[in-house]
Amino acid sequence: MLYKDAHLSDQELLLTADGELSDRRQKQVHRHLQSCWTCRKRMAEVESTIADVVDCYHSLLDAEAPPGNGSEALLRARLATESSPPGGHRPHWPWFTLAAGVFLIAAVTGLLLRSQQTGIIPNPSLTPGETLSVSKSEVCQSNTKGNQEVPDELREAVFTEYGLYNAPRNAYEVDFLITPALGGSASIRNLWPEPYNSRSWNAHTKDILEDRLHALVCSGELDLSTAQRDIATNWVDAYRRYVGPRDPR
Repeated sequence: MLYKDAHLSDQELLLTADGELSDRRQKQVHRHLQSCWTCRKRMAEVESTIADVVDCYHSLLDAEAPPGNGSEALLRARLATESSPPGGHRPHWPWFTLAAGVFLIAAVTGLLLRSQQTGIIPNPSLTPGETLSVSKSEVCQSNTKGNQEVPDELREAVFTEYGLYNAPRNAYEVDFLITPALGGSASIRNLWPEPYNSRSWNAHTKDILEDRLHALVCSGELDLSTAQRDIATNWVDAYRRYVGPRDPR
């Protein structure tokens, strides 16, 4: 089954605003935005924030920019400054202009870190989770493990779907969102490239959650459908709920 009401992730909204998605995915995103007011509002907020940062940055720089057009005038002014005689007055960048540059660098760094964090949770529009039609007894009697091998062709399709064309393959594990041990299917809609760069929230941590959910389902303490839904919605939150509130180290 498919989990509906999925929205675009912050990472995908940023990539859309920057035009970095594949043509196919860009069209899918635009179709989603046409029908989803929530994501459309968030997209407008992303674009507005980017515009505010750029306007602020340029407004501060423009006050100190030399006359003329483009980078050529700026280069000439800087060369003239560097060649000025000793003791001559050199124009300087005020503190608030420097602060704007630092702010912009910090903002970009924050977006990159946020993008990495977002990769820990799969994009719900690409990987909503998909299950097979299995019962609790079938799940509990099966020897199926969560680390089931994913065919190379399917792995490459997952990387392509996420726009990771040149990413090093050994930096990711193509993981099942809903583990096969809980009835998860080997569908591309149940797979995503889980990064290895997180010390806490990684595939090994998720294995602990999967084993815990499987035990709870088979002991009758948790419905199979609830376990499937919770791990598909946000497996980090599910870990904190079913394993422990403290983050792994």
